[in-house]
Formats: sequence, C-alpha cells, structure tokens
Amino acid sequence: MLIGELTTLSGLSKDGIRHYEELGLISSTSRRAGSREYRDYDVKTLEMILKVRNAQRLGFALKDIGPLIKDYEAKRFSNEEVINILSERLQDVRDKIRELRQTETYIEEKIGLYQRTRDIDTLVRVPSKRKKHSLLGRHT
Repeated sequence: MLIGELTTLSGLSKDGIRHYEELGLISSTSRRAGSREYRDYDVKTLEMILKVRNAQRLGFALKDIGPLIKDYEAKRFSNEEVINILSERLQDVRDKIRELRQTETYIEEKIGLYQRTRDIDTLVRVPSKRKKHSLLGRHT
C-alpha cells in the first residue's frame, strides 16, 4: 500500500510514518511508476504501527520501542520480566502524577496569593483628592 492509504488506516501523518521509518520501526520497498518513485508498505506495517502506538501509550520513548518489540516478539522476555518492565513504567507514571499534583498545588497557591494581593490592593487603595492635570493643562 502507498503512504496515503497507510496514513488513512493508521491515523499517522505522512511525516509520522516517515519518522517511524527513519527510526527503523517500519520499512517499505521502493517502487517505480513511470518517472516517479513510490514507497510501498506491507500490511504488516500497519500491525507494527499499532504495536508502536501501544508501546507509546505505555510511556516508552520511540527510540526504545524498536528493540523492545523485537525482543518481545522473539520471546526473549519471560512473563516475570514483562511484569517487571510494566511495573517500572507504572511507577514512573505514578511519580509523574505526583510531580504534576505538586505543580498543581504550587500554581493554586500562587493564584491564591495574587488574588489575595489584588483584594488587599483594592481595599487599601484610597482615591487621591488632588486634581490630576492633563498634558493640555486642564483639570481632570
């Protein structure tokens, strides 16, 4: 299949597909049609894109996904190793959630501080009894 059909079926952009190919996650064959050269993708490419996207959903970086998928498909991981890998990912996600909650609390505190300061400024501000002069010398 051509890249346009693969984009439709996978939901990836053409640039995304090309990026996956540059990283060695998927491959294509070159096909000439007249003076033009096209990239032809096998149906298995769609399966690999789905595997890569699932690995991304687990939080793995694209650069790490290729070797992981190859090792997994070659049955180089025991069930215990898969559980350990996924447990580590889960702990990483929980750590990120904790950090984000801390950031959320900090932002909420800052907002509260600025709101209290604004309210105090409003209460403390006393209108001036002096008349202001405009640039033209008129009283305002």
